[in-house]
Amino acid sequence: MSPTFEDALEVVLRHLDCPPAEGTPDDEAFLTALNAVLVASQGGLDNEDGVEQAIVIDDDLRTRLEAIAHRRRLNPFGEHPDGIGPTLGMDLRVKPPQ
Repeated sequence: MSPTFEDALEVVLRHLDCPPAEGTPDDEAFLTALNAVLVASQGGLDNEDGVEQAIVIDDDLRTRLEAIAHRRRLNPFGEHPDGIGPTLGMDLRVKPPQ
């Protein structure tokens, strides 16, 4: 069972100023809650009638949460989520001068 938005928000706010150490169980719970809050506030929740509804959070809080999520995200594709760039088969190894 996934946590409610309120539970997730409580976890995020508790660790907002001092996120838990990376790789700990608290860190995993924090990142799960952070993702739940960001998804829910972007319109990712359905009510009983199947209608999508967004939970509104303060713009300043959203900016802080997105910054934390961005810093903690280990994206092997760099800044672009679709992997545009070195992942297209280009040889980026440094070659010795000839």
